[in-house]
Amino acid sequence: MKRKLLFLFLPLMFFSVSCTDELDDGTVEEAADLAVDNDAVTLIQGDEITVNITSGNGDYFTRSFDESVVTASVDGTEVTIKAVENSSLGEGDVLETTVIVVDGRKKVVRINVQVARLWELTTDAPADGLDLFIGETRTVKILTGNGDYRISAPEGYEDHIAVSEISGQTFSVTGLLETREDIVLTLADKKDKSTAIPVKVSIVDLTLDSNEAVFAEPDASAQYIAIEQGNGGYSFAYRTGDSEPAEESAVVEAVESGNLITLTPKSAGEVTVIVTDQKGSSEEIAVTVNPYELKLAGNASSITIEGFANTASVAIARGNGGYRLAGLTDDNSKYIKSAEIDEHNNIVVEANWLGTTTLTLSDNAGKTLEIPVTVAPVAAELSSDYCFRMGIREYIESHPDFDHQGKLTFEMVFWPTYSRSLQSFIGLEGVFLLRCESNGDTDLRFEIATKIHKDPYNLSGDTYNDPRFRSQQRMGNDRQGNAQWYHIAIVFDGTQTSTKEAYKMYINGVREELTPASDEYADVAPDPYLVLSAVKGDEALMIGRSGNSEYRLGYCAVAQARMWTVARTEAEIKADMCTYFSPEEAATKEGLAGYWVPSEGTSGIDAFPNYGYVGEGLDGIVYNNAVKTITETPFTGKYRLVDCPYLVR
Repeated sequence: MKRKLLFLFLPLMFFSVSCTDELDDGTVEEAADLAVDNDAVTLIQGDEITVNITSGNGDYFTRSFDESVVTASVDGTEVTIKAVENSSLGEGDVLETTVIVVDGRKKVVRINVQVARLWELTTDAPADGLDLFIGETRTVKILTGNGDYRISAPEGYEDHIAVSEISGQTFSVTGLLETREDIVLTLADKKDKSTAIPVKVSIVDLTLDSNEAVFAEPDASAQYIAIEQGNGGYSFAYRTGDSEPAEESAVVEAVESGNLITLTPKSAGEVTVIVTDQKGSSEEIAVTVNPYELKLAGNASSITIEGFANTASVAIARGNGGYRLAGLTDDNSKYIKSAEIDEHNNIVVEANWLGTTTLTLSDNAGKTLEIPVTVAPVAAELSSDYCFRMGIREYIESHPDFDHQGKLTFEMVFWPTYSRSLQSFIGLEGVFLLRCESNGDTDLRFEIATKIHKDPYNLSGDTYNDPRFRSQQRMGNDRQGNAQWYHIAIVFDGTQTSTKEAYKMYINGVREELTPASDEYADVAPDPYLVLSAVKGDEALMIGRSGNSEYRLGYCAVAQARMWTVARTEAEIKADMCTYFSPEEAATKEGLAGYWVPSEGTSGIDAFPNYGYVGEGLDGIVYNNAVKTITETPFTGKYRLVDCPYLVR
């Protein structure tokens, strides 16, 4: 009769399980699986057996579920299981229990243990024995027996097979040379129980588990092909195309160990690997190593050039040699002046104008890579050191018809960096100007400062005192920690019947509700035109200054500015507030008199050109921001990258 014993789980089984440990540097290391070389053993009363821990995390602990049947102990990585000598056991009975092993990371493994008074000797070998091919290794497990196992074999067996030492209750047999007749191994135990295991080593046809290997690139990991059967003594030859086989290949290297072929790629190409065993049986493996994919240094996927007067470069980190760039197209040439690959395999791109295009890189293997190239706008930072002066009075002297403007629009994309009363951003002092209000140094609103005559038909008569129209929005800036990119447009239209419609402000493409600083001129008729030559202060169109005073400086980073001799609509303003017209495009824009894009991104610039129809007569000459008298100076200041403005309420 077979008797099974049931046991309650020990408290140990309810330990919390931790699969990871935190290392000294704060990283977490995964716990290894706990494994043993034998998870099912048989013993007779009074005997013991050793089971080896093959994987684990140290600090091992072991426990028997029923110590009246077996006891267990651990020393290092060896678990000793001993059957109790006088356990209650009737003739033919089998006692069964479990030994657990736990490591320091609370990983658990179970070993099934069976104990009998006397076992028949049995193995898991097939009834008709082992049929091996040369080089094949088979493991035989002793299922039941009485310990102290030994193996005997006829004289001369070692020429044909190799038999390992018995470890626990397993041993292995390896085929070395074909046999004419079976070699019979005799397994016996200490109770003189025995069993016979016939072993035959046969000549077979070489077969592999795969006849193909494809590698993504020459640096790919090795691949493995198992020899399902063969005759040992494997050698390799390599055939490229229709050529004769060679001993080596530049494409791949093959080696064999333990009936496993390792294929290691070396370079791009195709080759046939011929595998031959010592009996002349052969198989072929078709190997393809694909060429490298083109990659740029630092895993870059694009190139950005900050400013249109700059260059940028990126190294080709990987490819197959013979690198070349496709010729520049019309689209490329709009944004890129030149693109080449230097002697160090760096792609060097020289900018032409702001925008994004794509270059095509290729190599000798036919690999291609599309590389987006962005010439990014940058803004020139103005503060107490720089401003831009456009000599409008001088221009009007030779172009008097430009003096009286019935419609006028100023646009500016900028980032306020500081908060100070009466900062001036763009315009004509005493005529038409975008600035911030005079109300302390923080929490300031944008405003239009202009000139309005009490009699619009007599522009030589009295004017209202300092007419201004203020926004509802407050100006964010670095000083207050709420800075943002703004697009602000101010519009004058002298054809309107009231100042409410004649003066407009758009912040980030949306019309702003304006509040007059005084009700005196809130809804009077506007002047029919602005007299530009009446500009005060530094007597010029200015960006970043007005009023000939240190208190009127504009602390901001300027991305672009425009002057139109038309009254732009909300739809027109919103449509292109983030657009950077090329010089060629600017020339086609009706009414675009002044267009400044200080986005060169380089230092030492004396003047930022005017791309509007007035041309160099309104170039943005760089001046220092002196207290009273400003003088020309090269711009050697800083730039910052620009984002498209967005609406914040």
